[in-house]
Amino acid sequence: MVSTGIYVRVSTDEQAREGYSIRAQQEKLKAYATLKEWHIYGIYVDEGISGKDIDGRPEIKRLITDIESGKVTNVLVFKIDRLTRSTKNLIELMDLFNTHDCAFNSLSESIDTSTASGRMFLKIVGIFAEFERENLAERIRLGFERKAKEGYTLATYRQAYGYNRAKGNKLLEVNETEAEIVKRIFDMYLNNDCTYYKIAHILSAQNAPTKTGKQWATTTVRTILKNPLYIGKVRYSVRDTSRYFEAEGLHTPIIDESTFYGVQDKMRKLRKVTNTKRPTSGVYFSGVIYCAECGCKLSPRWNYKQTSSDNDKPKEAVYPTYRCNNSVKKLGCKSKNVSHKKLEEAFIKRIAKLPNVSADDISQSENTAHPNHDTEITTITAEITLIERKTKEIMGVFMSGELEFSEYKTMTTVGNERRKELETRLDQLHKVQENKRIRYNQSEIVANVLTHWQVMDNAERQQFVQKFVEKIVIHAEPPKASRFNEVVIDDVQFNEF
Repeated sequence: MVSTGIYVRVSTDEQAREGYSIRAQQEKLKAYATLKEWHIYGIYVDEGISGKDIDGRPEIKRLITDIESGKVTNVLVFKIDRLTRSTKNLIELMDLFNTHDCAFNSLSESIDTSTASGRMFLKIVGIFAEFERENLAERIRLGFERKAKEGYTLATYRQAYGYNRAKGNKLLEVNETEAEIVKRIFDMYLNNDCTYYKIAHILSAQNAPTKTGKQWATTTVRTILKNPLYIGKVRYSVRDTSRYFEAEGLHTPIIDESTFYGVQDKMRKLRKVTNTKRPTSGVYFSGVIYCAECGCKLSPRWNYKQTSSDNDKPKEAVYPTYRCNNSVKKLGCKSKNVSHKKLEEAFIKRIAKLPNVSADDISQSENTAHPNHDTEITTITAEITLIERKTKEIMGVFMSGELEFSEYKTMTTVGNERRKELETRLDQLHKVQENKRIRYNQSEIVANVLTHWQVMDNAERQQFVQKFVEKIVIHAEPPKASRFNEVVIDDVQFNEF
C-alpha cells in the first residue's frame, strides 16, 4: 500500500490575498488520496510560514525525516509552490525523493511521477540540477587554479613522498627521512645508471619506508623522478594537458634544478623497451581468467624449449601457462601458475556439470510459448496510456467544479481497476520473456561448447571464449599425476544476449 504524506503550507499574506486555506487544501488532498486508494501516513502542516526556503519550517523537516526512514513513500501537495518557492530547494527535494524511491504528486499541476508527464517533470528538474552542479564544478575548478598559481599544492588525500602537511597548514613541510630517500633515487638513476626496477628492488630490500607501507614499485620510482615538486614547483591538471601548467611553489625544494633536468633529459634519451607480446589464439582464455585469491586477472606466458640439437636455432614456444598479475608484481598474492592444458580440461568438466537443456526441449518450449507476446505487450501499453489520458481529463472536469465527487470517484475507480489488471498482466509477460531469454542463452551456450569444442581450431575457440564467456574464477591445487598444478574452477559466468 502506498504510504502517503500530505504536505500543506500557507503564509498569512497568501491566505488573505489568494484565498488559500489549510482546511481547503487538506480536504481536496484527502479526497484525492482516498480516490487513489492511498494510505495517508500523516498530514504535515506549516501554517503562516513563507515558502522561500526550508529553514524555519518544522513540518517539512519532519516529512523529510519520515521519507529517509522509509515511512513515507509518496508525497502529495496542492501546488508545487506549497512545497517550496526556491528552485534550489526544489532540486534538492526531488533528488531526495529519487534517492529514497519516494513518488511525488501535485494536485493542481496534475504531476504524478507514476505517469509519463510526471516523469518528464522530474527530468526537467534534473536538467536544472545538472546545470547547478556544472556551475559548482566550474567555480571549484577556478578556485583550484587560483590556489595553484599562488604556489599551494592541491594534494589533499596524500602528500607527495618527501613532504608532510600538518592539518590546517597550507604549506608543505619537508620530511627529512623521506627527503634523503628522494635524493638517493635521483642519484641512483642519474649517476649509477639504475633502472626503475633496480631502484625499487634496492629500496624494498633495505625496507625503506613508503607513504602507504607497501613495497616499492617501478611506477612509484618513475613518478618521483618526473615530479617537478622536488625543485619547488606546483603542477595543475596533470591528466588534462590542455589545462596543465606549472607555477612557483611556496614550499622548500629537495632536489636542485640541474639534477632534476639531467634526469628528465636522460629519461627522454633512453629507448623505451617493453614486452609487447600479445595474447594469441594459443592462449584463448586470456582476458577472462581471474584469481580466486585476490581477484586479479591472470596473464599468459609461453614456456620456451630448445627443440633441436642445433644450439644456433632459436628456442620454440612449446606450452603456455597463466599467472596472476599480482603474484608477478609481488603484491602479496601467492597463487601458483597454471597450465593452459589443465585449465582447458577443468573448463570442459565444469560446464558439463551446468544445468543443460536439449535442443528438442528448446524447440518444444518455443513452439508452445505464447505466439503474440510482443503484440500483446504493445496493445496493453497503448491501453494504459489511454486510461492515463482519460483520468487526467476527468480530473480537469472535477477541478473545474463541473463534476460531483461521487461521480468523479465512480468514473476513475473503474479506470484504476482496469489499469491495475493491465499492469499485472504486463509484468507477467515481461518476466516470462526475461526468464526464457536467460535460461536458453546459457543452455544453448553450454550445448554448443560440449558439441563443437573438440572440432574447433584455436582461433575458433578464442573467438568463442571472447564472445560468450564473461569471467572464469580459478585457483590452483598441488599436482597429482603430473608436474603441473591442478586447476579448480570456482565460478563461470557467461555473457547473455
